[in-house]
Amino acid sequence: MKVISIFLCTVAFSFFHAGHIAEYNYQLSDDYLTLKFVIEKAEVDRFNFNSDCNVEQMTALCLTTYINEKSHIKINGKTVALKLNDSYTEKEHLIINLRAKVTLDSVKELIIFNSCFYEFNAKFKNRIILDVDQFQKSYLLTKKKDMICLN
Repeated sequence: MKVISIFLCTVAFSFFHAGHIAEYNYQLSDDYLTLKFVIEKAEVDRFNFNSDCNVEQMTALCLTTYINEKSHIKINGKTVALKLNDSYTEKEHLIINLRAKVTLDSVKELIIFNSCFYEFNAKFKNRIILDVDQFQKSYLLTKKKDMICLN
């Protein structure tokens, strides 16, 4: 009976496990736009990055470059260039913090394009969490829907 219970718990946990998703938390505060990027470390290890960057030895730097190539944020028509601030691992997740100085009176338009990781897994999802002026909401992007336009 214990074996069946353990088996059912394991199956239930794997069924509800979120996997194949990355989280992008954008916040605007004190003239800085910050992005907290979170992904399972095991997920990154499964991806086959064919680049000049050594992902195993320079994970944060390589992923920052990749994120900047595959995703863009525009505020009021201007592209914001995010730079690596710091990175760490926590509970099997890789966390990368990026930021950029922005000087704005108000945010009238916000456009986010994100096509990260779809070439490795077509069913991958990117969760965008916004806390940018009046835009405070969460969005789930997929290969078919890879852009958010807010105004």
